Amino acid sequence: MTEPTPLLRVAIGFAYVGGLAFLAAGVYLSYRRRRLHPLLLLCISAISFSWIEAPYDWAVYAQFAPAIPRMPSWWPLNMTWGGLPSAVPPGYIAYFVLPAVLGLTLGRWLIGKFHWRRPQTLLVAGLVVGFVWAFLFNAILGARFGVFYYGRVIHGLALWEGTKHQYPLYDALAMGVQMMVFTYILGRTDAAGRTVIDAAAERMSANRVWSAVLSVAGIVVLGTALYGAVFAPHLVTKMQGRVTAGPTAQLFPGVPNQPK
Repeated sequence: MTEPTPLLRVAIGFAYVGGLAFLAAGVYLSYRRRRLHPLLLLCISAISFSWIEAPYDWAVYAQFAPAIPRMPSWWPLNMTWGGLPSAVPPGYIAYFVLPAVLGLTLGRWLIGKFHWRRPQTLLVAGLVVGFVWAFLFNAILGARFGVFYYGRVIHGLALWEGTKHQYPLYDALAMGVQMMVFTYILGRTDAAGRTVIDAAAERMSANRVWSAVLSVAGIVVLGTALYGAVFAPHLVTKMQGRVTAGPTAQLFPGVPNQPK
Protein backbone atom coordinates (compact mmCIF):
# COMPACT_ATOMS: atom_id res chain seq x y z
CA MET A 1 0.00 0.00 0.00
CA THR A 2 3.02 2.32 0.25
CA GLU A 3 4.32 1.81 -3.31
CA PRO A 4 2.34 3.23 -6.26
CA THR A 5 0.92 0.61 -8.61
CA PRO A 6 1.42 0.99 -12.38
CA LEU A 7 -2.11 2.44 -12.61
CA LEU A 8 -1.35 5.02 -9.94
CA ARG A 9 1.84 5.96 -11.75
CA VAL A 10 -0.15 6.49 -14.95
CA ALA A 11 -2.70 8.66 -13.13
CA ILE A 12 0.02 10.74 -11.48
CA GLY A 13 1.92 11.00 -14.77
CA PHE A 14 -1.22 12.22 -16.51
CA ALA A 15 -1.52 15.01 -13.96
CA TYR A 16 2.06 16.26 -14.30
CA VAL A 17 2.75 15.54 -17.97
CA GLY A 18 -0.71 16.59 -19.15
CA GLY A 19 -0.72 19.74 -17.05
CA LEU A 20 2.74 20.84 -18.15
CA ALA A 21 2.01 19.98 -21.80
CA PHE A 22 -1.13 22.14 -21.93
CA LEU A 23 0.63 24.95 -20.09
CA ALA A 24 3.57 24.83 -22.50
CA ALA A 25 1.21 24.78 -25.48
CA GLY A 26 -0.65 27.79 -24.10
CA VAL A 27 2.58 29.72 -23.56
CA TYR A 28 3.81 28.87 -27.07
CA LEU A 29 0.54 29.89 -28.74
CA SER A 30 0.50 33.10 -26.72
CA TYR A 31 4.07 33.86 -27.81
CA ARG A 32 3.18 33.31 -31.46
CA ARG A 33 0.16 35.58 -31.44
CA ARG A 34 1.68 38.20 -29.07
CA ARG A 35 -1.45 37.98 -26.95
CA LEU A 36 -2.70 35.62 -24.26
CA HIS A 37 -4.15 32.58 -25.96
CA PRO A 38 -7.47 31.18 -24.64
CA LEU A 39 -5.72 27.87 -23.91
CA LEU A 40 -3.28 29.59 -21.57
CA LEU A 41 -6.11 31.44 -19.86
CA LEU A 42 -7.89 28.15 -19.19
CA CYS A 43 -4.69 26.65 -17.76
CA ILE A 44 -4.33 29.61 -15.41
CA SER A 45 -7.97 29.38 -14.38
CA ALA A 46 -7.85 25.63 -13.72
CA ILE A 47 -4.82 25.76 -11.45
CA SER A 48 -6.18 28.87 -9.68
CA PHE A 49 -9.23 27.07 -8.29
CA SER A 50 -7.47 23.77 -7.56
CA TRP A 51 -7.44 24.81 -3.88
CA ILE A 52 -11.17 23.97 -3.76
CA GLU A 53 -10.37 20.30 -4.42
CA ALA A 54 -9.63 19.60 -0.75
CA PRO A 55 -12.96 20.87 0.64
CA TYR A 56 -14.69 19.23 -2.35
CA ASP A 57 -13.08 15.89 -1.40
CA TRP A 58 -14.23 16.35 2.19
CA ALA A 59 -17.80 17.09 1.13
CA VAL A 60 -18.09 14.06 -1.18
CA TYR A 61 -16.07 11.72 1.08
CA ALA A 62 -13.39 11.18 -1.58
CA GLN A 63 -10.53 9.07 -0.26
CA PHE A 64 -7.35 8.47 -2.27
CA ALA A 65 -5.07 5.46 -2.34
CA PRO A 66 -2.46 5.73 0.46
CA ALA A 67 0.43 5.28 -1.99
CA ILE A 68 -0.32 8.59 -3.74
CA PRO A 69 2.11 11.34 -2.56
CA ARG A 70 0.38 14.08 -0.54
CA MET A 71 0.80 17.75 0.16
CA PRO A 72 2.41 18.60 3.54
CA SER A 73 0.06 18.89 6.51
CA TRP A 74 0.39 22.69 6.56
CA TRP A 75 -1.12 22.99 3.07
CA PRO A 76 -4.02 25.52 3.23
CA LEU A 77 -7.51 23.99 3.51
CA ASN A 78 -6.03 20.49 3.44
CA MET A 79 -9.38 18.86 4.17
CA THR A 80 -8.92 15.78 1.97
CA TRP A 81 -8.99 12.70 4.20
CA GLY A 82 -5.36 11.58 4.46
CA GLY A 83 -4.04 14.72 2.76
CA LEU A 84 -4.46 16.37 -0.64
CA PRO A 85 -2.60 14.53 -3.44
CA SER A 86 0.39 16.60 -4.52
CA ALA A 87 -0.51 16.10 -8.19
CA VAL A 88 -3.79 18.00 -7.86
CA PRO A 89 -2.64 21.53 -8.91
CA PRO A 90 -1.02 20.50 -12.23
CA GLY A 91 -3.61 17.75 -12.61
CA TYR A 92 -6.42 20.29 -12.62
CA ILE A 93 -5.02 21.73 -15.84
CA ALA A 94 -5.04 18.35 -17.59
CA TYR A 95 -8.36 17.32 -16.06
CA PHE A 96 -10.34 20.42 -17.06
CA VAL A 97 -8.58 21.62 -20.21
CA LEU A 98 -8.51 18.28 -22.09
CA PRO A 99 -12.31 17.88 -22.18
CA ALA A 100 -12.64 21.54 -23.17
CA VAL A 101 -10.40 20.89 -26.18
CA LEU A 102 -12.36 17.73 -27.02
CA GLY A 103 -15.66 19.57 -26.57
CA LEU A 104 -14.46 22.36 -28.85
CA THR A 105 -13.43 19.82 -31.50
CA LEU A 106 -16.83 18.12 -31.35
CA GLY A 107 -18.66 21.44 -31.31
CA ARG A 108 -16.84 22.75 -34.36
CA TRP A 109 -17.55 19.51 -36.23
CA LEU A 110 -21.27 19.74 -35.43
CA ILE A 111 -21.37 23.41 -36.42
CA GLY A 112 -19.65 22.70 -39.72
CA LYS A 113 -21.78 19.66 -40.54
CA PHE A 114 -25.23 20.81 -39.42
CA HIS A 115 -24.75 24.60 -39.38
CA TRP A 116 -25.98 24.83 -35.81
CA ARG A 117 -25.62 28.03 -33.81
CA ARG A 118 -22.16 28.31 -32.29
CA PRO A 119 -22.93 29.38 -28.69
CA GLN A 120 -25.54 26.71 -28.01
CA THR A 121 -23.57 24.01 -29.80
CA LEU A 122 -20.41 24.75 -27.85
CA LEU A 123 -22.29 24.67 -24.55
CA VAL A 124 -24.09 21.38 -25.31
CA ALA A 125 -20.95 19.72 -26.70
CA GLY A 126 -18.95 20.88 -23.69
CA LEU A 127 -21.53 19.58 -21.23
CA VAL A 128 -21.82 16.17 -22.91
CA VAL A 129 -18.07 15.67 -23.32
CA GLY A 130 -17.44 16.99 -19.81
CA PHE A 131 -20.00 14.64 -18.25
CA VAL A 132 -18.63 11.61 -20.12
CA TRP A 133 -15.03 12.56 -19.31
CA ALA A 134 -15.77 13.03 -15.60
CA PHE A 135 -17.64 9.72 -15.52
CA LEU A 136 -14.81 7.81 -17.19
CA PHE A 137 -12.13 9.45 -15.05
CA ASN A 138 -13.88 9.51 -11.67
CA ALA A 139 -16.22 6.53 -11.86
CA ILE A 140 -14.06 4.10 -13.86
CA LEU A 141 -10.42 5.09 -13.34
CA GLY A 142 -11.12 6.31 -9.83
CA ALA A 143 -13.89 4.35 -8.13
CA ARG A 144 -13.76 1.11 -10.15
CA PHE A 145 -9.97 0.74 -10.42
CA GLY A 146 -9.16 2.01 -6.93
CA VAL A 147 -7.28 5.26 -7.49
CA PHE A 148 -9.80 6.81 -5.12
CA TYR A 149 -13.18 5.94 -3.63
CA TYR A 150 -16.26 7.82 -2.50
CA GLY A 151 -16.95 6.69 1.05
CA ARG A 152 -20.48 8.09 1.17
CA VAL A 153 -23.04 9.21 -1.41
CA ILE A 154 -26.58 10.55 -1.47
CA HIS A 155 -29.00 7.62 -1.48
CA GLY A 156 -30.54 7.02 -4.90
CA LEU A 157 -28.16 9.27 -6.82
CA ALA A 158 -25.20 6.95 -7.29
CA LEU A 159 -24.12 3.93 -9.27
CA TRP A 160 -23.02 0.77 -7.43
CA GLU A 161 -24.42 2.27 -4.24
CA GLY A 162 -23.38 0.54 -1.05
CA THR A 163 -20.12 -0.83 -2.44
CA LYS A 164 -16.68 0.72 -2.27
CA HIS A 165 -16.97 1.34 -6.03
CA GLN A 166 -20.01 3.58 -5.65
CA TYR A 167 -20.04 6.73 -7.74
CA PRO A 168 -22.23 9.83 -7.26
CA LEU A 169 -23.62 10.81 -10.66
CA TYR A 170 -24.08 14.38 -9.49
CA ASP A 171 -20.28 14.65 -9.44
CA ALA A 172 -20.13 14.06 -13.21
CA LEU A 173 -22.86 16.66 -13.73
CA ALA A 174 -21.00 19.24 -11.64
CA MET A 175 -17.74 18.64 -13.49
CA GLY A 176 -19.58 18.67 -16.82
CA VAL A 177 -20.94 22.15 -16.11
CA GLN A 178 -17.45 23.46 -15.35
CA MET A 179 -16.07 21.91 -18.54
CA MET A 180 -19.03 23.24 -20.54
CA VAL A 181 -18.09 26.81 -19.67
CA PHE A 182 -14.42 26.12 -20.41
CA THR A 183 -15.42 24.79 -23.84
CA TYR A 184 -17.47 27.91 -24.50
CA ILE A 185 -14.62 30.24 -23.51
CA LEU A 186 -12.14 28.33 -25.65
CA GLY A 187 -14.37 28.32 -28.72
CA ARG A 188 -16.30 31.60 -28.47
CA THR A 189 -13.66 33.89 -29.94
CA ASP A 190 -13.88 36.78 -32.38
CA ALA A 191 -11.99 37.28 -35.64
CA ALA A 192 -8.93 38.43 -33.69
CA GLY A 193 -8.95 35.30 -31.55
CA ARG A 194 -10.12 37.15 -28.43
CA THR A 195 -12.38 35.53 -25.86
CA VAL A 196 -15.30 37.44 -24.41
CA ILE A 197 -13.11 38.12 -21.38
CA ASP A 198 -10.29 39.49 -23.54
CA ALA A 199 -12.69 41.77 -25.40
CA ALA A 200 -14.06 43.13 -22.13
CA ALA A 201 -10.54 43.65 -20.77
CA GLU A 202 -9.49 45.61 -23.86
CA ARG A 203 -12.55 47.83 -23.54
CA MET A 204 -11.52 48.60 -19.96
CA SER A 205 -7.88 49.32 -20.80
CA ALA A 206 -6.15 50.22 -24.05
CA ASN A 207 -2.79 49.28 -22.55
CA ARG A 208 -1.86 45.77 -23.72
CA VAL A 209 -0.16 44.80 -20.46
CA TRP A 210 -3.05 45.96 -18.29
CA SER A 211 -5.63 44.34 -20.54
CA ALA A 212 -3.70 41.06 -20.24
CA VAL A 213 -3.68 41.42 -16.45
CA LEU A 214 -7.43 42.08 -16.51
CA SER A 215 -7.97 39.01 -18.70
CA VAL A 216 -6.08 36.81 -16.24
CA ALA A 217 -7.97 38.28 -13.29
CA GLY A 218 -11.26 37.81 -15.11
CA ILE A 219 -10.68 34.16 -16.00
CA VAL A 220 -9.50 33.41 -12.45
CA VAL A 221 -12.58 35.02 -10.91
CA LEU A 222 -14.92 33.31 -13.39
CA GLY A 223 -13.36 29.86 -12.95
CA THR A 224 -13.29 30.11 -9.16
CA ALA A 225 -16.84 31.44 -8.92
CA LEU A 226 -18.16 28.73 -11.22
CA TYR A 227 -16.34 25.93 -9.41
CA GLY A 228 -17.54 27.33 -6.12
CA ALA A 229 -21.10 27.30 -7.47
CA VAL A 230 -20.97 23.64 -8.54
CA PHE A 231 -19.29 22.75 -5.24
CA ALA A 232 -21.92 24.52 -3.11
CA PRO A 233 -24.64 21.83 -3.45
CA HIS A 234 -22.15 19.16 -2.34
CA LEU A 235 -21.26 21.24 0.70
CA VAL A 236 -24.91 21.89 1.59
CA THR A 237 -25.90 18.23 1.38
CA LYS A 238 -22.85 17.24 3.42
CA MET A 239 -23.65 19.76 6.16
CA GLN A 240 -27.29 18.68 6.19
CA GLY A 241 -26.29 15.05 6.73
CA ARG A 242 -27.77 13.80 3.46
CA VAL A 243 -24.62 12.02 2.26
CA THR A 244 -25.20 8.77 4.12
CA ALA A 245 -25.08 5.74 1.78
CA GLY A 246 -21.92 3.68 1.62
CA PRO A 247 -20.03 0.60 2.80
CA THR A 248 -19.00 0.13 6.41
CA ALA A 249 -15.79 -1.77 5.62
CA GLN A 250 -12.54 0.13 5.21
CA LEU A 251 -12.06 1.40 1.67
CA PHE A 252 -8.30 0.88 1.87
CA PRO A 253 -6.96 -1.81 4.25
CA GLY A 254 -5.49 -0.34 7.41
CA VAL A 255 -6.78 3.18 6.67
CA PRO A 256 -9.87 4.38 8.56
CA ASN A 257 -12.66 5.81 6.44
CA GLN A 258 -13.50 9.50 6.64
CA PRO A 259 -15.92 9.95 9.56
CA LYS A 260 -19.31 11.60 9.19
